[in-house]
Amino acid sequence: MLELLPSRRKARFGDLDYDWEHSVDTTRSNVSFRTQLFTGMMARPYFASEPWLFAQIMQSMPIEFSQFTFIDLGAGKGRALLMATDYSFQKIVGVEFMPGLCRAAQKNIAGYSSDRQQCRRIEAICIDARDFQFPLQPLVVYLFNPFSEPTFAQVLASLRRSVEQAPRPVYIAYRFTEFESLLAQAAWLEKIAGTQQWAVYKESGDREIARDRVI
Repeated sequence: MLELLPSRRKARFGDLDYDWEHSVDTTRSNVSFRTQLFTGMMARPYFASEPWLFAQIMQSMPIEFSQFTFIDLGAGKGRALLMATDYSFQKIVGVEFMPGLCRAAQKNIAGYSSDRQQCRRIEAICIDARDFQFPLQPLVVYLFNPFSEPTFAQVLASLRRSVEQAPRPVYIAYRFTEFESLLAQAAWLEKIAGTQQWAVYKESGDREIARDRVI
């Protein structure tokens, strides 16, 4: 009976409420031990983003969402992708290295529907984030600390090259700030918001874009 208590359930399995509400499978509770071990060795263990913190992060960005493409690097089973559909992004793209997690994200995308959904152009692709070619549109790049520090540095360098080749507004939303120093030390970025749990940076040459007041 103790194991049925909400506090014990969340301690063991993480945040299941979002999955139950939306009939999806994004929690880490049923990720195989092999996958968890591999992600822990190669990058960082998989955890799903908390809805209330994701909303905080989105609210901190002074942008018109309809002008931006949302990219989740290390998308896992796709919860952040689904939550991003509540905003009027042009497109939503998840980048995930682990085939099993990517397949789960694709299945969640295919079966997801919500009355709050504003973006229906959503996909998850299985690729190493270091090889990902960033779209040339204005971007919101979301990361739930998915990489080791060296990999994170490589991905940031790739994003910087993309911005240099095609200047455009770019925001980086970083959940769990273990390696925030990489962002803070980047001369091409400036911090615009943050707490102990997350930080938002933008490309320093970005022009000001008025926020969509409808969201």
